[in-house]
Amino acid sequence: LNIITPSEGVAVRTSNIQNGPFIFFQHIIMSKGESSKTAVALRQVLQNHTASEIETSKEVIEIDSSVSPADAAQVLWKNNILGAPVWDDKQKKYVGFFDMRDILSAVIASHKAKEEEGDGASLVTTWLGKMQLTTSYLAARNPFVFCKADTPLEEVCSVLAKQTFHRIPIVNDEGRCISIISQSALVKFLVAHVEDSLDETLDEAGMDYRKDIISAKETASALSVFEMLDSHRLSGIAVVDEEEGQLVGNTSARDIKLVVLSKSNFDANLDMDIMTYLAALRQATPVKNERHPSAHVAETSSVGHAIRLLAKTGYHRVFVVDSDVKPIGVISVADVIRFAVK
Repeated sequence: LNIITPSEGVAVRTSNIQNGPFIFFQHIIMSKGESSKTAVALRQVLQNHTASEIETSKEVIEIDSSVSPADAAQVLWKNNILGAPVWDDKQKKYVGFFDMRDILSAVIASHKAKEEEGDGASLVTTWLGKMQLTTSYLAARNPFVFCKADTPLEEVCSVLAKQTFHRIPIVNDEGRCISIISQSALVKFLVAHVEDSLDETLDEAGMDYRKDIISAKETASALSVFEMLDSHRLSGIAVVDEEEGQLVGNTSARDIKLVVLSKSNFDANLDMDIMTYLAALRQATPVKNERHPSAHVAETSSVGHAIRLLAKTGYHRVFVVDSDVKPIGVISVADVIRFAVK
């Protein structure tokens, strides 16, 4: 059994959230003091609704475990999604989730291997094949933890609040995925159903937004920025100007696609500074919803403003900036979910 032992709080058994054949133990962190009215309002929404009520894409995109990581990445980009469950037809089960960060890790690894052998002309897809990195191997790093349609959203969010999970699939009685709940979809649901104005400021509500910001200077090479994303296992980071440290952009793991889609030597792309790289990516892949600008809020902003901005833009994070537009914190969709269930 997967038993989570919280440092503070209680362990509650639930039969709805499961990890493969194992029961997943939910834990609820009990706050030391009184919750803010904003957190209470958001939690009430989660307590009064179930997983089946979240609006998701009607078609579930799955990846076959036999395809290459490069082909798996193409599936994600083609469908404009960040992750998809990987099905092993021989074992008749899901082996995990293939995530955009997995292809980022594979590209960084292949680049390092290519450098060691001094082969400057090979395509990244060729090197992925040489390294024998399989889609199943990469997907196994992201466990397939699922729920049923009648699972309360509070339980779903208790799982999503953990650093490891970014989405929860809903499965039918046969164990096949019928829908996938993402963190972004949950934030949009909260905004649509919460009755409170959420007018408490970030500090008044106790929103944990002040944290060490990992940022990249706009003159940094695309390779160094992607290595930073990979080494810290981040989904996105801020890009700041070199002189003042002001927020000028944002990049994420999905932006590695220009390298993978390159028809020639991909070193030229990785050697670009990150802002030039992002401009080239926009030009090469004119896809609807392609995102590179950053969204930000002031430290005096309300929780409602920050959450509604996330829901409206579809971004996975908004940066909190000071009066000089320098990032001093960040609020991600995962932060909103953790805030609601704590």
